[in-house]
Amino acid sequence: MAAGDSVLIGLVEEALSMHVDSEWHEAKLYTPFFKDQAQLYEFADCLAVQTFLRMAQLPVQTKQRPNTEFISPTGEMPVLQIGSILIPGFSGIVDLVRKKEAGLSSHLTEVHKADMAAQIAVIDNILRRVEMYVVWIHDETYSRVTSTRFGSVYKWPLSRVLPALKRREMREKLGSIDWANKSLVEVMEAADKAFRCLSSHLGTQDYVMGSRVTEVDALLFGHLFAILTTRLPTMELSNALRKYPNLVEYCERVENEYFKK
Repeated sequence: MAAGDSVLIGLVEEALSMHVDSEWHEAKLYTPFFKDQAQLYEFADCLAVQTFLRMAQLPVQTKQRPNTEFISPTGEMPVLQIGSILIPGFSGIVDLVRKKEAGLSSHLTEVHKADMAAQIAVIDNILRRVEMYVVWIHDETYSRVTSTRFGSVYKWPLSRVLPALKRREMREKLGSIDWANKSLVEVMEAADKAFRCLSSHLGTQDYVMGSRVTEVDALLFGHLFAILTTRLPTMELSNALRKYPNLVEYCERVENEYFKK
């Protein structure tokens, strides 16, 4: 871990500890523009946080901003603002809520918490990387969708230059974990493995950990919904998901419960 990263993580942890007992007053959630700017995995993460806060019955004002990535102390999105403190990313926001004793998994045993962490790892370490690969590495998706969306908030020539620079950055990031040089076939095999694991664990339960929602339900819903509703030049990821009817039905059930009411 780089020294700069550890400093940022320390600042976030300090902010969490300082605001455990503070009032949830005029909380704001900053996201990129969903319609024109957010990439697949960013939309999924932002929707996951919105869902989690609804499940925890914590009101928040969502504000779409073109520079959310730069508002974030770590570059993670979305960003929750409580007073003058900014908390980035799904895990950071979940940690804050848990420390405020408003989390969703306090009823779980330690064994079940470890099981939940394993399901979260499948989403973060496989499914999210699949989404990032499709967005930044798959040539047709990058040229027809990604570069336009990323550059939409900038004027020319930045609208052409910055997407290319971001693609180089993402190639290096995915390359560091041996994902950049995978073929699309290999990536879809990884996606299918993740869906199969999640589908098997869910089974016929209402929610991932049983009859009550937990943090993993918010994260899973965010990614499933984003995959099912985002139009891309290659629909292989969406088609792979649709092979698991219980995941599709689960996504529809959570949407009806927390958004259509």
